[in-house]
Order: sequence, then structure tokens, then C-alpha cells
Amino acid sequence: MTQERWQLTGSGPANYERYQVPSVFEPLARMFLERIVLRPGQRVLDVACGTGIVARHAAAILGPAGSMVGVDLNSRMLDVARERAPTDGAQLEWRQGDAASLPCIDADFDVVLCQQGLQFFPDKAGALVEMRRVLKPRGLVGICVWRVIEHSPCHFAIVEALRRHVTAEVAQRFQAPFSFGDPDVLNAAMVDAGFRDVDIQVDVVMRRLLPPHESIPGLLASTPVGPEIAALEEVTRDAIIDEVAIALSHYRDADGLTVPQQTHIALATK
Repeated sequence: MTQERWQLTGSGPANYERYQVPSVFEPLARMFLERIVLRPGQRVLDVACGTGIVARHAAAILGPAGSMVGVDLNSRMLDVARERAPTDGAQLEWRQGDAASLPCIDADFDVVLCQQGLQFFPDKAGALVEMRRVLKPRGLVGICVWRVIEHSPCHFAIVEALRRHVTAEVAQRFQAPFSFGDPDVLNAAMVDAGFRDVDIQVDVVMRRLLPPHESIPGLLASTPVGPEIAALEEVTRDAIIDEVAIALSHYRDADGLTVPQQTHIALATK
């Protein structure tokens, strides 16, 4: 299943926090939370919280009167989340669990968030129903999923290089984060789950990267295909990086690369 095949093992969660979070998931979390407009004192759930970047920023907004719960299937990701958890702001709690069977009681949260997680769930419909179940009446859900990969130049360039130098199967697995990029499908799924007033907008986050020969190896290491890339001969790894560097050359700036990455942000009410 897609979710299981995209689980990070070994040093993957630490690499994810080191390479992926600063370059894209932290600025995305800030943008996502600007769209949600949380209020101090609310109780919020972060589904597929990963290493906790959304929860960390939300906790500061919610303040000491608020509370935040992060749920993720991957216990190693939660270990990193606990290590990085702030000591001020809202109370933070981390729970291991499946999005299609959330370890939460009915109508317990004012807001449910899910940043770049829904596309990985084998049972997307079940996960959306669960998000609605745990919301209070008139509660708000916010879901963030990437648009199709053609709107993410960095990942598109990597997929093309992997297809040429590794295998089509590895390239296909690498692009799993972009597998739920059709807004009409997302809207229908949310309506079918019982959400009202669904509003889906396109936003652009700028992915900040060091020069390709420094950043692309770390980016690859922070994904489930990292071990397969590490096992390649050095000449093949270099060819992949060279190809990606050429494809992204027009995004270069003084510090490395600044590459746009488009996402859908969907808001709806219970």
C-alpha cells in the first residue's frame, strides 16, 4: 500500500527533519496556518503529524490555554517530534495511530489539520470520515496536499532522472506525495465524508535549497527511496544529481536554489 511504502525507517525521520522540514515543510506550515486562522485556547488535532512541524507552530498560536494532539502511524517520526517539541505554548501530546481509525474520542477538537498526509492513506475516505467524527459541531478541517508533480519542478526533475538512471518503479514511488493532486477528486472526497462549505485554493511555497550537489543527496536520503539511491554506484548517483542540477539551473540564486512548489489547501466545516 502507498502509505506503507512511504514510511521512513532507520535514519529517514532524522533526515526528513534535517533536510525536508527547513527547505519546504516549515514555510509550508506557516502558510497553512495563516489560512486556518487558529485562535488561542482552541483544541487542535494534527493528523499525520510527522516530526511535528505544524504542531510546533500551532502550539505557539494556541498559547498555554490551548492544547494540541499530533497523530502519526510512524513511531520513529513521533520520536523526533517529541525531541523537538517546544516547552512553551499549548500543551502537546503525541499519539501513534492510523488516520482511518484515529485514537481520539468523538467531537473533541475545534480544528483538525492534515498537512501533506492524506495522499498517503490507503483509506482516504475512511480518514476523512474520522477527521469529521473527532471534530466538534461546526468545527473546521484544513487539508494540504500537493498539486500534481508537474507543478513541483524540483521533484519532477528528480523523477525524470530516477526513471532514466534507476528504475521506473523507484521513480513512481518517489512521486507518491503528488498522487492526490486533482482538486475535483479532493472536493468530492470531502463532500462524501460529510464536510460542508468546502473551499480549495492553490498556494505556492518556495522551496529553499543549497546548490544541487549539496541539497539533492540529502533530499533523496530523507525519502523511502534513499537506501536504494545510496546503494547505487557513485557514478550513477553523480549522473542523477548532474541531471537535476541542469534541469533546475534557471532557479539558481546567490545561496543555491529557490524552486516553487504548488499545493492545494482545502478548508471545510463539519
